[in-house]
Amino acid sequence: MNQGDSYLNDIGTVLFIIGIISGGNLVFYSTGCYLNLSYMGFISAGAYTLWGVLLKYNPVSKVSVLGFVNPIMGVLLSALFLGEGQEALSVASIVALLFVSTGIIIVNYEKQVISR
Repeated sequence: MNQGDSYLNDIGTVLFIIGIISGGNLVFYSTGCYLNLSYMGFISAGAYTLWGVLLKYNPVSKVSVLGFVNPIMGVLLSALFLGEGQEALSVASIVALLFVSTGIIIVNYEKQVISR
């Protein structure tokens, strides 16, 4: 574990303790709640690991632009899995998604330089 991971873990622990002291609580009504929490933890850990690998082998300027893919995937997946197709696939949403996609393409476009 690197120093950044330790720092995030420490801050999370402090915030959890403050929440408990302030009267907050975690209530899990079923085994499915525990499974869902574990699933989200594994997905987050996997995404964080992939992000680190991408940063290790690619320039930061290229990888950071991929963060803008999050809203695109969020809209498309909410339309697919949550049945929010009417809102997610409205004209305004599609235009916005096209603008974001175009920006990602423009930033990542490399012009071929021909040397003689």
